[in-house]
Amino acid sequence: MNIIINQKKFLSSVRAVEKIVSKNVSLPILNTILLKTDNGRLKLSATNLEIGINYWIGAKIESPGEVALPARVLSDFINTVTDEKLSLVVNKNIVSINSEHYKTQILGMDTKDFPIIPKVKKEISFKINSGVLKTALISVFDSTALTETRPELSGVYINIYNNRAEFAATDSFRLSEKIVELKGNVNKSFILPRNTVIEIIRILDNLEEELTIAISENQVLFFNDDFEIVSRLVDGHYPEYKRVIPDKFIALARVNKIDFERNIRMASIFSSTISDIKIKAAKDKMDITAKNSDRGEIAASLVCDIKNKPFEISVNYHYLLDGLKILPTENIILEFTGEGSPLVLKGENQKDQTYVIMPLRS
Repeated sequence: MNIIINQKKFLSSVRAVEKIVSKNVSLPILNTILLKTDNGRLKLSATNLEIGINYWIGAKIESPGEVALPARVLSDFINTVTDEKLSLVVNKNIVSINSEHYKTQILGMDTKDFPIIPKVKKEISFKINSGVLKTALISVFDSTALTETRPELSGVYINIYNNRAEFAATDSFRLSEKIVELKGNVNKSFILPRNTVIEIIRILDNLEEELTIAISENQVLFFNDDFEIVSRLVDGHYPEYKRVIPDKFIALARVNKIDFERNIRMASIFSSTISDIKIKAAKDKMDITAKNSDRGEIAASLVCDIKNKPFEISVNYHYLLDGLKILPTENIILEFTGEGSPLVLKGENQKDQTYVIMPLRS
């Protein structure tokens, strides 16, 4: 292989794929990035056996070829190079990377041991704007379970039907749902692993173009003209989470988001070991209190509009802050659904996002 490539584009592509590279002592090939010429472009590939990524960039191809290079070494070197153009020449798995001011040799590995990244059939597919997808995943991600006790809860559930996609996640203590409108007649549901969600969000960080998502029985493919990500899907049935979302409320309170968040953070300083704070809404005022036997106690208040009757509820302040983070509106609606029942948070006049928190015992 003999190619000439732009340093900035090369660095950008290496950064895109290196996070997926496995740190595997027993299988060193998983610690590498596969470089391969492909139809006039350079393709970079990496996999940890659960997620695989292919990323294409333009290059001047003098002669075709392929090599697997240690990801850390390649990334660290390219990141320090300041020259605009690089030449890569492969000779028996030794890669010479030369530029105006540098002459470098990196020891590579034989590509025959590099795992095959699966191909996903594109029979069931739909298109979605990358910015919309990123926002939807961020909106529900914090609610995924961190443990593998129930594997289906450690991922994001995506249900597509009637020209819309429902994104949902729950760890049994709180639940988040985001609804996105789509084009196309697709009916399919699947569970995306938590680690895959992290990588998708990262890679979509600076993209605003359209993506295609293709789903097979146990794998999913995200792709456009420049990259593709293949991931396994979580095996199992997602719980019927909509049963947890109350369809009626006993009382409703409307508060300014900034004031509400400030008072929650202040009260959190004095919360107990279970991170509890108490919310009490009555007439035109909301009180947020917390008490800690070692630190002291606090009572903070803010203006609120209340509908129906006063209410009082204890909740985990971490869950409240996570919910506020994904609700973009100036004012927040709190729906009280009864003693011992969930508290529902919504953005004012926002119908596509719902956040539910289970209460703590008083």
